[in-house]
Amino acid sequence: MLFVLRVVLVVGALSYLALLRQGADPEAEARKLTALPSAKVVAPAVNALVPAETRERVAKDVLAKGLIAELSRRASAPEESPVSRDTLNETDRSPAWRGVERP
Repeated sequence: MLFVLRVVLVVGALSYLALLRQGADPEAEARKLTALPSAKVVAPAVNALVPAETRERVAKDVLAKGLIAELSRRASAPEESPVSRDTLNETDRSPAWRGVERP
């Protein structure tokens, strides 16, 4: 991991120095890189590039996974019935092996 960090640092430093050598303003170049279009602008363009068949298949897969997740969540959720499912008797709750009661 340290190697990767060193490589990133060296590449970043060399890129910065190359911008300075070419006479470009590094701050203006950084602003250009950070000024990305919003998702509202990009999403329709990307959606138009994907074939209709693929969009339908992806939508079905996403809906199926969401349905499965919802069903599994509902199956694991406790029921909301006030009826107790306790099957222990009063004698089961106080076993004899705990010792003799002292007066």
